[in-house]
Parts: sequence; structure tokens; C-alpha cells
Amino acid sequence: MRVTFMKVEDINRFVEFVSKLKGKIYLKAGEYSVNAKSIIGAMYIVNENPNEIVVEVEDEVEAKQVLTFLMQGSHLKEE
Repeated sequence: MRVTFMKVEDINRFVEFVSKLKGKIYLKAGEYSVNAKSIIGAMYIVNENPNEIVVEVEDEVEAKQVLTFLMQGSHLKEE
């Protein structure tokens, strides 16, 4: 699933959410692939390829949770 981050806070909310999950989750763009639970990795990949980011979730149940989180725009909401 593709994802867009508008601000640093969006990345933080996403990383906080996926860090609570048990399975492996990756952010991929071009030749880059990073652990989505790493704020440094997430910041790096967003900086390198902000318009080509794909989220890959290994666990099917958690993939649905991440998809719901992203579709609701939860990573874009102000708290």
C-alpha cells in the first residue's frame, strides 16, 4: 500500500502506531527498504523518495490494521 507523509508529525504518528504491532513492517521506495518502526529509517526514506513510499506488512491481520490506520488518515490528524 502506498503512503504519503506531509509533515514530520505524520511520520511520528505512523511510527508510533506500527511500533505497537508485533510483526515486521517495512517502508520501501525505489532501491531502499527500511524498518517502519525506526523513526530514523522512516525519516530517511521519506526524505529520499517522498512520493514513492510503499508500506509492506508481513502479517495479514496487521496489514489490515495498518491499512485501516492509513485509510482513516490517522497519521495525518492533529492530536
